[in-house]
Amino acid sequence: MFAPSIIALAALVVSQSDSSKAVEAFKAEAAEYKVHLQSRATENLQLVKEPVLRWDNPARTGENGATFIWTLGGRPEMIGTIFTYRYKDKISRKHEYHSLATEPLAAEFRGKEVWAPNVAGVKFAPLAGADAPAGTARQRLTQMKALAREFTASMKDEEGESYQLRLLTQPLFRYEPEDKRVLDGAMFSFSLGTDPEVILLLEARPVKDAHQWQYALARFHYIEVKAFHKDLEVFRAEALPNINNLDLGSPQYRDSVYATYHVERNIPAPE
Repeated sequence: MFAPSIIALAALVVSQSDSSKAVEAFKAEAAEYKVHLQSRATENLQLVKEPVLRWDNPARTGENGATFIWTLGGRPEMIGTIFTYRYKDKISRKHEYHSLATEPLAAEFRGKEVWAPNVAGVKFAPLAGADAPAGTARQRLTQMKALAREFTASMKDEEGESYQLRLLTQPLFRYEPEDKRVLDGAMFSFSLGTDPEVILLLEARPVKDAHQWQYALARFHYIEVKAFHKDLEVFRAEALPNINNLDLGSPQYRDSVYATYHVERNIPAPE
């Protein structure tokens, strides 16, 4: 199944940005990806068919998008966004993704490999001062929401202006993996508007004969982002040069844990 043309998407975004038709267009395109861990090449990750977030960012260039998750055994291994943006009287469409895997993975789009980060996408660390994971799923969710509020995040644009990001109160995704390699987990977003810019993973991970709350952070923008836990900087991702103008299929950043590419660009917007 091939996604609608950018002209059709442009019409949807401009005139019906919240319509179910626009979401269906993004969903159809996300479904064209085949993603696998490089150590398990015959087992594709499973796309969560409904986007975990439908977002917009009028503060930048009228961006509208949907954020998707690909899982293995219930654990998220990749996050991706498909979005359109408007520049003057033209509409372009981009794909953006970050590995959430703890090992290398690879992604194909329409039968061609377009992305293959060669290292783990995230690295987990113990969460200092956190109580042990609670005994029930409801209690653990309450714990994770409280732990997420201990973090803050910011970004600095290419002109040097800084922005404090907003933690969305509800997790983007909650998971209890089938293979029990992780007891429980949730994904949170620090956003500009509703646009996710920094991703926080909280997981109850096994340590010897018990479980321990651990965290990992991931960028979801190519400019500089930082994150803090109780005012201590725990994550920084520097701006990535020359990434903003690449087309899907470019070898640049193909082995990076974060990448963003144009799929179609500069299509006249409908009047």
